[in-house]
Amino acid sequence: MDIVQTTSPSWQAKTQAAQADLEQAAQVLRQATPNVRVELREGNDTSQEILDAATAFNADLIVMGHKGKNGFERFLLGSVANRVVHHAPCSVWIMRQ
Repeated sequence: MDIVQTTSPSWQAKTQAAQADLEQAAQVLRQATPNVRVELREGNDTSQEILDAATAFNADLIVMGHKGKNGFERFLLGSVANRVVHHAPCSVWIMRQ
């Protein structure tokens, strides 16, 4: 990401909205278990960011959504969930959206 993109008001608004959504989800999860850690990360490779965060947190579980792309879409775009499942240092729970 370039400096122009990350300093634009629209990017900052999206980042703040994403952080608020993340904190809201964490609060719901903390009702079931107090050991929830969340972090908003930005990067070019989503799956690598998830794997790096799981390693840094020494995570026991990664919970993520999956949009259910068809085979052709996965071939063209890859699959974040697929890569995380195959390379995660811990268990992975995939929720279909």
